[in-house]
Amino acid sequence: MIDVVHHVACRHRLEIEIWPPRVEVTFRDDMGVNPVNAQARFEATLYNSATGRVTWEVQSLAGGPGAGTIDASGRYLAPDKGALPSGVTDVVVATAVEDPLRKAYASVTLVGKRPAPTPQPRIEVSPKRVFLYYPESQAANHQNELIDDSNKMQLFRAYLFYVDAGSEVQWFVGADEVVPSPLPSTLYRYDVTGSGDTREVVITARIRARPTVKDEAKVVLVNYTWPKVSQFY
Repeated sequence: MIDVVHHVACRHRLEIEIWPPRVEVTFRDDMGVNPVNAQARFEATLYNSATGRVTWEVQSLAGGPGAGTIDASGRYLAPDKGALPSGVTDVVVATAVEDPLRKAYASVTLVGKRPAPTPQPRIEVSPKRVFLYYPESQAANHQNELIDDSNKMQLFRAYLFYVDAGSEVQWFVGADEVVPSPLPSTLYRYDVTGSGDTREVVITARIRARPTVKDEAKVVLVNYTWPKVSQFY
């Protein structure tokens, strides 16, 4: 009697692993977040696979869509905090393309205190304070005509922050609105006229669409007196 032994080749089952298995990531809009800490890179290792290809997805612990996102390369991006509590967990899932039943899982813990504050619209006027001369003399001892005309005018500039492009600026001298035409609305040239005593004038710039957003500069109007020289005999 002859015994016949049949040799059957065994096919190893496809296996998949994710690294790292767990990470901690900061919410993308956290107040003190470093952008590097708002993402994580996952790598999938496949055994007994002909292609080594996987697909990535993010799920919640309940199995629904996760809070963050992940791209085809395995780079996970944290979401904005919004109403999410610190410590919420996302599940990163890697699925083998050859066998969709073969999956591996990693956990992402999202942490953070609060989002960065929303920048508020702001306007700044420059320069903030200048001294200018009257073009005409009020008293006999004033020699304002000796002062160059460049010291009798001042160009003010308004710098806008966190407002819509093209926002218009209104200018006021005291309580009276002035039109900076033909200059752009962010520029205003103040020209001193006439004569008078030393006094202070307030220049105000505000955003037309947001009247409460404003800033001030101050002009001190003065007269020039020629210094007297003592006579020695």
